[in-house]
Amino acid sequence: MHFNTCKLAIATLLISIFGVTSTLAQQRAEDKNQATEYHHKKESAKRTHKGWKLVWADEFSGNKIDTSSWRRCHRYGSPWNRHMSMLDSLCQVKNGVVQLYGINKPEKYQDSLNFLTGGLESRGMRFIRNGRIDVRARFDCAQGFWPAIWLMPESELPWPEAGEIDIMEHLNFDSYIYQTVHSGHIEGLRQPKTQHDHKEPVDLSCYNVYSVEITDSEIIYYINNRRTFTYSRLSPEPEGQYPFDDYDYYMILSAQLGGHWIGPIEADQLPVKMEVDYVRFYLPKSNRVNK
Repeated sequence: MHFNTCKLAIATLLISIFGVTSTLAQQRAEDKNQATEYHHKKESAKRTHKGWKLVWADEFSGNKIDTSSWRRCHRYGSPWNRHMSMLDSLCQVKNGVVQLYGINKPEKYQDSLNFLTGGLESRGMRFIRNGRIDVRARFDCAQGFWPAIWLMPESELPWPEAGEIDIMEHLNFDSYIYQTVHSGHIEGLRQPKTQHDHKEPVDLSCYNVYSVEITDSEIIYYINNRRTFTYSRLSPEPEGQYPFDDYDYYMILSAQLGGHWIGPIEADQLPVKMEVDYVRFYLPKSNRVNK
C-alpha cells in the first residue's frame, strides 16, 4: 500500500512537471511568435512605397497611448461621437495594437448613456498635407457598430468646406467598406455632380491595410496596396470641389455606435472592438517638409 502510494505520488509529480514544462514551452513559442511578428512589423515600417518617404508612424509597440501624438475623442452631438467616453478600458494598447471598444455601460459606472465608445484623434499633433497614409486594422461586426478611419482638416471653416476624407467606414455586418470624400461642392449638390464614394469588398476575418494618397489633383484609395477608387480635381474646377490640398489633415480612429446611417444598436451583440496595428504617414521624396 505504501509502495503504491509512492508510485502514485511520483506519477503525479511527473505529470505536474510535464504540465509545467509544456506550459513554459508553449509560452516560449508564443513569445517567439510575438517577437517575430514585432520584428517583421518593424522591418516593414522601414520599407517605404516607391517615391514616398516615411515621416511619422505609430506602431503601438508600447503599453499606453502616445499622448504626444493622440488625444481621446470627446463626446459631442454628432452621430460619430455621441457615445464617446473617457473610460480607460475603451482605448487600450496591447500586444502591439491599439484596441478601441464599443460597449454597454458598465454596471455602477456613472453616465447618462447606455452605450459607450472609444476613439483617438491626432488633431493639433500629427497631420499631413499632400501625402500618403497607411492604416492596418481589423474590426468586429455587430448591428449598430460603425468603425471608421478618417481624416479631417486643421481648419476653422464650417464642415464640409475644407473637406473630409474617409479612408474606411464599415456598417453592421456588411461584406464591404466605404471609401468617401466630402466637400462643399459635393454636399451642396453643386454641378457638375461627381462620384465621391465607393464600396469595396474586403475579407473581414483578417487585418487589411487601408490607404489613401492625397495630391494636388486627385485622391487615390487603396486596400492592401491595390488601387480601388480615385476622386479627381475637375478642370475647370468648380468652387469648393477640391479643397484637399489646401489644408493639413489629421487622423481619427473611432469605434462608433449607432446613428441614422447605421441603425439601432443591439446591446446583446456588444462588446465590439476595432484593432489598429499601425498608422504611417508618408510624404513624396521630393517634398522636404516633414510634418
